[in-house]
Amino acid sequence: MKVSICGCGWLGLPLAKYLVSQGFDVYGSKTNLEAAKQLESVGIHGVELTIPLERSHISSEMRAFFAAGVLVINVPPRRRAVQSHEYIASVLSLSMAAKDNGCKRIIFISTTSVYGSMQGEITESMQPNPDSESGITHYKLEQQLRDIWGDDLVVLRLSGLIGPNRHPAKFLSGRTGIKGGKSQVNLIHLDDCIQAITSIIVKSPDVKTLHLAAPFHPTREAYYTASALKVGIDLPIFEEDLTPKGKVINSERTIKVLGLSLKHPDLAVSALDIAKP
Repeated sequence: MKVSICGCGWLGLPLAKYLVSQGFDVYGSKTNLEAAKQLESVGIHGVELTIPLERSHISSEMRAFFAAGVLVINVPPRRRAVQSHEYIASVLSLSMAAKDNGCKRIIFISTTSVYGSMQGEITESMQPNPDSESGITHYKLEQQLRDIWGDDLVVLRLSGLIGPNRHPAKFLSGRTGIKGGKSQVNLIHLDDCIQAITSIIVKSPDVKTLHLAAPFHPTREAYYTASALKVGIDLPIFEEDLTPKGKVINSERTIKVLGLSLKHPDLAVSALDIAKP
């Protein structure tokens, strides 16, 4: 099967490499030609692609990229650099190119921020209520892509991403006065994201909106403090807050539908490559 991955960055590149190892014909995009060429060395057909696309400027390489069995759209907005309407237009230009060139299915990588400040346990069937720019933008895109693709679209909402050189404990290290210490964490490891996306590609599940978080939800204060201690970095200091609050992403249905056995269900920091600041 031919799979194209739009956005070969921290998540997209390891996903592409894994799919190559499993025998898929994999295309991947980069925003400059030199980086795209480098993908060839790991068995990925590299394509230079910048968004938004112009319909009249689609190269033969781009046509080959979009003529896929499955297109994975994994292009989160650059923080503060792109307005919401520009990001939506950019992603929809990818969708249009995929339609024009005969793509069969789309996987859109979204975020659990679409649930906003909802409290308590959150399941896949609950109606989102976004209240941040990221959440509102992603939810609008989910809806517009659904209108275009119908059941040929699977939306996968990911919780906070952790993995090689990426962990909140690193970025919170040494900070003081951090709010929300009693809120529970909703995180998912890179390895389990790759496992889930691969399963969606292979299974084409009947459930078309999924979300993913590890079934381990200690408080932010407890988890990030313990993580910092394990890797020997400065501890984060949280504000005194006695009121538990926030949401817990329950992914039981997604895990069952996709037949997953999570590699990092307890988010153990020893399993992560956390570089010291």
